[in-house]
Amino acid sequence: MGETLDLSFTREIGGEDLLPLFRQTYWAPKRSAGQIEGMLHNSPIVLGAWRGRRLIGFARALTDDVYRAVIDDIVVDEPFRGKGVGTAMVKALLERLKHVEEIFLGCDVKEVPFYEKLGFHRAKNPYMKLRPG
Repeated sequence: MGETLDLSFTREIGGEDLLPLFRQTYWAPKRSAGQIEGMLHNSPIVLGAWRGRRLIGFARALTDDVYRAVIDDIVVDEPFRGKGVGTAMVKALLERLKHVEEIFLGCDVKEVPFYEKLGFHRAKNPYMKLRPG
């Protein structure tokens, strides 16, 4: 594990690459490779975290690149959690989106302290969604 962390917005990521990471999450364990390919194709900003040829982290942003952005699907491979990979990915996304007026993300309550350390704060307005789950 002496290899350095490589963050890339341009390196190719396939649906099969992401399956092992999404299977470790509470929100996306049942996504298929085909669904993930569609998501990747339609997401304007995709970030991979690599150790050599191994994808160990992923995050993406949906944005109009002026007023609003939503950071979503932040996931780090379990053996690499707590080692700064998630922090590095969020910082890279925030740098890429620094000109955008507002940046949003949704997270579990237990993740709030992590995001607060990166400059996020709880919104005063409720977060609304249309579909359950």
